[in-house]
Amino acid sequence: MKALNDLLQLDALGQKALLNQKEISVLELTDFYINQIEQFNPILNAIVTKSFELGRDQAKKMTTSEGKVAGLPFLIKDLNAVKGIRQTSGSRMLKDFIAPESDEIVNRFENAGLIFLGKTNTPELGFLPTTEPLLFGATKNPWDLERSPGGSSGGSAAAVAAGLIPFAHANDGGGSIRIPASACGLFGFKPSRGRMPYPAYMNHFSINHALTRSVRDSVALLDILNGAGDHQLYPAFTSKKNFLERVHETPRKLRIAVQYQTDETIHFDEETRKNMESTVQLVKELGHEVVEKMPKIDFQELAKHFINIWMGSGSAVIKHSGLMVSQEPSYQNLEPLTYEILRHGKDLSALEYEESRVYIQKEAQNILAFFQDVDVWMTPTMNQLPTKLGKDTTPPKDAFEQMMNNMLDYNPFMPIANATGQPAMSVPTHWTNEGIPVGTHFFGRLGEDQLLLQLASQIEREKPWFHNYQKISDNILGGR
Repeated sequence: MKALNDLLQLDALGQKALLNQKEISVLELTDFYINQIEQFNPILNAIVTKSFELGRDQAKKMTTSEGKVAGLPFLIKDLNAVKGIRQTSGSRMLKDFIAPESDEIVNRFENAGLIFLGKTNTPELGFLPTTEPLLFGATKNPWDLERSPGGSSGGSAAAVAAGLIPFAHANDGGGSIRIPASACGLFGFKPSRGRMPYPAYMNHFSINHALTRSVRDSVALLDILNGAGDHQLYPAFTSKKNFLERVHETPRKLRIAVQYQTDETIHFDEETRKNMESTVQLVKELGHEVVEKMPKIDFQELAKHFINIWMGSGSAVIKHSGLMVSQEPSYQNLEPLTYEILRHGKDLSALEYEESRVYIQKEAQNILAFFQDVDVWMTPTMNQLPTKLGKDTTPPKDAFEQMMNNMLDYNPFMPIANATGQPAMSVPTHWTNEGIPVGTHFFGRLGEDQLLLQLASQIEREKPWFHNYQKISDNILGGR
């Protein structure tokens, strides 16, 4: 390579090829990204805990970089435990907690040879679609420093988009991979439920994966995470596929449903509509059949029951987090919204929670039945451009109402895939005249992750987006 800065013209697997060819060493690559973080994180506030010594030690000990992603620098979202590293989950209550053990997802990343350089910012306990915890302050969107990068994986998204890291860990319990993917112009894939181990909380809505600049980077990480863990209550899909081997195959002609507004409940801004119109034309040009239909959904009712489960299980997360550090959750150590979620959960009856769980289960079956006739359902990722910073920092008058508004006014579609367990993704398909990215959202059939990823790869080849990242360097971060 002519210069280290040329690394930013390559995706993670492109940089991996340089490691394999010994054009650059693991330590040189690690030091390059440490410098990137030191130089630009003060602008973005994406990384809240640095583990440079750990990363350099890992790099020095790596005698071979065999493996799909071995030797590539990586960041872990601060909701997950890395042994010996601070795990705050964006909360003042947990600000001094050091994880005694790494969780299973982090172990899989480490066993794959990824080099850990730190942990990324997240809203307190991951409850919001923006990333502005009181503990660390707001993460800024590198495309527009006055906007949010989304949440709850906003720190990871900002870091990847701005070239502070090749790719980063993220997780998704109601859109937390796909929201920041759209807000930051990245590829964000939520795998099918059952692809990998998942936590007991949040009614199994949440799943781990990553945010990446390219489809193939995401697929390489999915291959690492894919598969059942020891002693899991629910088995993973039995076939342990190598997704990377087949991701560039052209998918068969797909029947894609495109309809997303049926009443006055959900509103979309002009750029969202413009993106949908151009993406409909794109998938037609790719040879797919587009049909105007969507599942029959009462968005108000769905949101009510989804939020009941989120806040009921979320209150258990808050309580158990306090027990972990021997603190009683209170207004003094929690943000106002988080404390109100705890209060709501305590007041929620077992009957109310179970009614919501049953409603979501039945609704999921109805939505999955819709896919008997179509292969993919295409919608906006978000129904508006990324929100301005500060919008969600006002103490809530009613936590339930605020959570409802976040779902209905910002990301009405993404939580559906968390309820059904379907694979879903946000693909960067549009930039506004002001340079703000807009994603398009796709649902696939449960278990058909490969087909959805092949569609993403096909879109990426036809309408590449990687060149756009240079605009962050030139226009916002002042050049590299």
